[in-house]
Amino acid sequence: MLALLQTHPGISAPSLAARLAVTERTARRDVAQLRELGYRIDAEAGPAGGYRLAHGRTMPPLLLDADEVAAVALGLRTAVAVEGLETAAVTALAKLTQVVPSRWQTRLAALADVQTLPGPSRRRAGRDVLVAAALACRAGEAIRIRRHDKPVEVQPHRLVTVRRRWYLVACPRGSAEWKVYAVDRIEHVQPLGTRFTAPEPPADAAALVADTLAQGPWRHRVRVRVHTSADLVSELVDPTVATVVEGDDDECELRFGTDDLDWAARWLAYLNLDIDVIEPASLNDRLRAFGNWLAERH
Repeated sequence: MLALLQTHPGISAPSLAARLAVTERTARRDVAQLRELGYRIDAEAGPAGGYRLAHGRTMPPLLLDADEVAAVALGLRTAVAVEGLETAAVTALAKLTQVVPSRWQTRLAALADVQTLPGPSRRRAGRDVLVAAALACRAGEAIRIRRHDKPVEVQPHRLVTVRRRWYLVACPRGSAEWKVYAVDRIEHVQPLGTRFTAPEPPADAAALVADTLAQGPWRHRVRVRVHTSADLVSELVDPTVATVVEGDDDECELRFGTDDLDWAARWLAYLNLDIDVIEPASLNDRLRAFGNWLAERH
């Protein structure tokens, strides 16, 4: 019955009874039992009336299918990327494992065994900051964010995750450009109760974040012409590392930023693509030096 109420809002008692193969009296009694469990179920009389699940004051049990349980479990596994939610994520996953049917236990156990490869130490997004930013994005409410004790007033648009890091796409007050802010660098979020005038938001917030990360505040801006299609290059290149710009006649351009041109030479060689360096010219010297070293060494 709960599944029917979730998927068919406004369903009538006769329809409930028919779908459950019970009498209307039994259907109405089951609705009463669900209400006792904490579900708020509104009833509307009349030909167009019926039962409808509504928001309650407490959190009643949820009815989830196998795929939904797997999705929740995976979300809990990645919640450790948010500071302050690590313990809650572990206990929630433990509770979920206790109550699911036995045939799903193996599936959840497999998800619980998933581990993240160790990487460089990094800060994590604060729970209060992340929640406040998410609510502001949803409400379209301007906020004041503080980073390194420097407050900035912005009109938020969307939160984006990249490699388990959170980024806020927002437009600073009075600016004509949307910018990307690393949430783990934001110390405090204060709602302002208003909305700033901002340009049309980006059609693809995730693409803006990827492009910003690829271009970044690097010492060197690299542009190379690639003699193959943009589709093929896009399959080889992480969008957070470099941006692929379509060209003509099966050519495209690869743009990225770096502080280390020797790394750029090695990475371009790894891609194994036919390229011409557009800028900086010094990258050609690094490519030749890398090639000479390989020839001498091997």
